Amino acid sequence: MEFIIQVAIKLTIGFTALLIYMNINGKGQLAPVTATDQIGNYVLGGIIGGVIYNPSITVVQFLIVLLIWISLMTAINFLKNSSEDVKKVFDGEMVFLVKDGEIIKENFAKVNLSLVDFYTKMRMKGVVRVKDIDKAFVESNGQITILQKNDKNLAIPLVAEGKILETGLEHIEKDREWLMEKLKEKNVENLEDVFLAEWSGDKLFVVMN
Repeated sequence: MEFIIQVAIKLTIGFTALLIYMNINGKGQLAPVTATDQIGNYVLGGIIGGVIYNPSITVVQFLIVLLIWISLMTAINFLKNSSEDVKKVFDGEMVFLVKDGEIIKENFAKVNLSLVDFYTKMRMKGVVRVKDIDKAFVESNGQITILQKNDKNLAIPLVAEGKILETGLEHIEKDREWLMEKLKEKNVENLEDVFLAEWSGDKLFVVMN
């Protein structure tokens, strides 16, 4: 009976800790889009699954481990949101497999992806010919994004909550100077006043704070 009570207490603590963590860092943690989020979820699963049924680990020790995990993940998320460079350190950068219709052969080895696997992923996205691809790249979470040459509806975020998204500029092969000129054309003087700047086709859509 004592074992069941301990398991119930640990399970309740784990559930409560997950709710607190999601309220602090957002519910997007349940559907991770970055490598850091995925690793964090794996670690959490290991902590809860490995500790709940282990009677040698007390409730207090379990609580301390959970608090350390929450503090660490919260600090990492804060640092990632504070700096694009820090985000690249934790989550890595996108890697182009096809750029401007040209296959970048050396990058397939870099991301450990065979051509056979690439074709499988390509067909899963409804693309049947490589020659129809304008850009294909591996996102920081390992997913592959494919943009076709005839895709006119693609929208790329360039600024989010006052911060320039370097990966967005890489997508459209532009730089910060070009972006600031485009923002000035929209009568935007202060980057921090921009909640969202999105590039679609040949137009910049801006939402102010």
